[in-house]
Amino acid sequence: MRAQWLRREGARELVVVVTGWALGAAPFRHLGGDRDILVLSDWRALAPLSLPAGYAAADLVAWSFGVGAACRLPGPDPFRQRVAVCGSWLPCDDDLGIPRARVAATAAGLTEASLRQFARRAGAPLEGPADLTALRAELAAVMAWDAVVPPRFDRILLGASDRIFPLRNLLRAWNGRQDRTRILDCGHNPFAAMRDWDEVLA
Repeated sequence: MRAQWLRREGARELVVVVTGWALGAAPFRHLGGDRDILVLSDWRALAPLSLPAGYAAADLVAWSFGVGAACRLPGPDPFRQRVAVCGSWLPCDDDLGIPRARVAATAAGLTEASLRQFARRAGAPLEGPADLTALRAELAAVMAWDAVVPPRFDRILLGASDRIFPLRNLLRAWNGRQDRTRILDCGHNPFAAMRDWDEVLA
């Protein structure tokens, strides 16, 4: 698991972003605000989360495969608010996530060109050179995740035109939580239409 600070300026509050596969922190770099931002990625091995001291509050934003990762992070839940964005607590599943055959085919056929195609479908930029071997291993690790009881999420944001996770599967995954679910007029990356973290957490 990799931790990367997007902003660390001694803010009063912290946002921990549990991001998706292959895209890192790129989808969030443009978002403004007065919070410190810590981005977690790389799900080959999950590790307990140890937040730095001194913050009045910490919120969690989980996106894409990061939703499944956030459900499996070992240790206590330190967050005031948890937001799930365009992802499932069971991300590789024929009914509740991305169909398993599609994930397996992505891993088997992964190239620089197919990764660029994935990024276009996700509506997010790639960031830096890709380690294809590590990305294949990450997909294998995610496919091996067992089912879990999904923890509390205070808000669930889904994309009406998501080209990564079928919307019908995400609606099944979050069935029973309609009161906290919003379907946005966007694809897999709603952050592209947002300006700051207040919009994500509002």
